[in-house]
Amino acid sequence: MAANSDSGASEGRAVPWLDTLDPVFAIPSHQGASKVMDLSQAVQRFVHRHDTVHVGYSDARPNAALLELARSFAGTDPQFTIVTAGLVNVQHTLVELGLVKKVVASFVGENYPVARPNPAFSRAFRDGTVEIEHWSLYSLIARLAAGALGVSHFPVRSMVGSTMGSEAIARGELVEVDVGVDTPLALVKALRPDIVLLHGAAADEHGNVVLAAPYGEGHWGSMASKNGVVATVERIVSTDEIRSMSRLTKIPAHVVKAVCLAPLGAHPYGFNNPGVPEISSYVEDEAFVNVCLDAARDSESFRAWIDEWVLGVASHDEYLHKLGEVRRQSLLRDQDATSWRGEADDTWVSDVDASATETQVVVTARRLFRSVQSKGHQAILAGVGLSNLAAWTAAQWLRKSGVDVELMAEIGLVGYDPRPGEPFIFAGRNVSTNKMLTDVMGVLGTLVSGPGTKSVGVIGAGQIDATGAINSTYTEDGDFIVGSGGGNDVLSAADEVIVTVSHQAKRLVSAVPYVTSPGQRVSTIVTDLCVFERGPDDQFVLAALLPAAGETDAEAIDLIRRRTGWEFAISDALTRETAPSPEELVALRAFDPGLLFLRDRKPRSAPV
Repeated sequence: MAANSDSGASEGRAVPWLDTLDPVFAIPSHQGASKVMDLSQAVQRFVHRHDTVHVGYSDARPNAALLELARSFAGTDPQFTIVTAGLVNVQHTLVELGLVKKVVASFVGENYPVARPNPAFSRAFRDGTVEIEHWSLYSLIARLAAGALGVSHFPVRSMVGSTMGSEAIARGELVEVDVGVDTPLALVKALRPDIVLLHGAAADEHGNVVLAAPYGEGHWGSMASKNGVVATVERIVSTDEIRSMSRLTKIPAHVVKAVCLAPLGAHPYGFNNPGVPEISSYVEDEAFVNVCLDAARDSESFRAWIDEWVLGVASHDEYLHKLGEVRRQSLLRDQDATSWRGEADDTWVSDVDASATETQVVVTARRLFRSVQSKGHQAILAGVGLSNLAAWTAAQWLRKSGVDVELMAEIGLVGYDPRPGEPFIFAGRNVSTNKMLTDVMGVLGTLVSGPGTKSVGVIGAGQIDATGAINSTYTEDGDFIVGSGGGNDVLSAADEVIVTVSHQAKRLVSAVPYVTSPGQRVSTIVTDLCVFERGPDDQFVLAALLPAAGETDAEAIDLIRRRTGWEFAISDALTRETAPSPEELVALRAFDPGLLFLRDRKPRSAPV
């Protein structure tokens, strides 16, 4: 009988009891109490003196929130501890204003478009006004994951055998574990920040946040936070729209304290729209980044810049007004993977001879090509700078040869095809080419550290020693460089590592003064003069000479010995690498037409 009643309703007859149920089960277009507020109000309400503030990264950096933090606390002594994957560019305003007591980070400096130290932070570190606690990228995110999961520690393969690891052991924040196998293992202590600042693509008024991929570590930090999240977003949407984008929603409303509208909230860094209607992707504002960096070279000029761009504007809205509509429009980016074609000109393809740096990159790509072919690597983790260009170039050769291999980048890029014209490792134009967008845990924690993927890393080095250990943390004089980033994670866990480094006596040393990354997985070192390969006795031997080393083998070997801080044997099969062919140079030169990394290229007729 019940079935007959239901069928009657389906035939269109009036069923009074449905009118009773409709309001009970109606889905509201806006659901939950509104948490929308002005950014300055949110910062002043939810961030407190002595807080540990986590700078949550996904694709976008929360720069609008961090500059508001500077405005709200300028002239005070809040003694913040900043937890961040990377403190970069305008974010150093917080250090210059004396608002930060300690930075807990994997990278501090400049990363766009070239990785290098930031003068303001280096100055503050030398003066003792800020302390830095060193972590690798994945080990820091693992600490946040432990906090998010409610466990005391999280296992990692990183940090073991490094100076960072020894320091963390002394602080009681890392425990090495002997599990009776060759693979090093450590437990990192859970980290729970007081408050998280992050920038998302969109949120509803209640605080369900859509993040832009790759996802970095924004989710883990948010779920680990003791007091919740202040989220800036490009657009505030209805809960109906959140439901339609539920696959993109990464932060649940209950951990969000405030939703703040902040268009261009990642400026001067870029943002990739994951598919939210009525907002646009935008590129990095390179000119703005460079002006800020130039100002940071001395305290007086940096304070003047801060007075103009941070303290001299009352809000993010005024900041946008100061940028101007023309400049803002110029930053909007077409997400079409072929948009680079509109930028290409004759300088992208050149018939000049290969420079020493181009030769070094091509030789690195050749070694990587052979390694993937012979050892069956399934994924390449690209570092920054020359190592990145080598990885991109070799991946293109491999794919054209029918070899299936995927490119990865540490913040969550997997299976991408890098586009010409922009050699920045996290270039937004590459995002739409990815086969998978994940986070740091997915790339460094699973694909590099896990057993399911055979991976090779291609990494640059500030210094490297006879064991393959790398230092990118301190100079011989104790000045801070930039830190580990994901370097330690790759050198700790990848199946193989190839390193690129400039061949200078101060770069190839007998023993690095600070072990940022252990070297046991380094198989090959490629410099602008030669190739070292790890021999069967675990020592590096001279395996090949590059053209820049000299005309004769004797001259080349003498130069290499004078510029190398350790004694080395010479392979019985010593070879000479040939100069790059025009075919080998095509992709490489298209990747870096602005010569950000290939700076020593000269016309054929130029004097030597």
